[in-house]
Amino acid sequence: MKVENSVVIVANLGEFKAYDVKKSEGIVGNALKESYSLKLIKEMDYLSAHQKAGEAFSDQAGSFQGANGEEHNRQTEYKKRSLKEIAQDIEDVILESKAKQLFLAFPKESSAQLAALLSPTVTAVLTKTVTSDLVKTDKNKILSYFE
Repeated sequence: MKVENSVVIVANLGEFKAYDVKKSEGIVGNALKESYSLKLIKEMDYLSAHQKAGEAFSDQAGSFQGANGEEHNRQTEYKKRSLKEIAQDIEDVILESKAKQLFLAFPKESSAQLAALLSPTVTAVLTKTVTSDLVKTDKNKILSYFE
């Protein structure tokens, strides 16, 4: 698996982690061995996933007039807002890092919705998507999910 100039992003609706893939070479016995490691370049905790409805849907600062909305509508709105924010953050990382490849892990239940929100800039470098929540996975094991 060639991963030079690559970024690995693992995210869910509450957290986001972007890693730069670093290649290192060493001699083992008589053979040249390549290995890869991940360096954290951006980490975010999405507050909207943890906000109360009154904080997210207030009409004015501190005033929540629409308290009669159904809970599932609020949850749908949270999800839509979070997915848009995540898609924008993915694009920002790709533009900042000038990555040629993107390896993305996102939970299965929202993966298709996120994919629909990704910009052409991101989809052009999207190499592989894994539909799993790898946010809490040890960073030394994340690359194995993309092999």
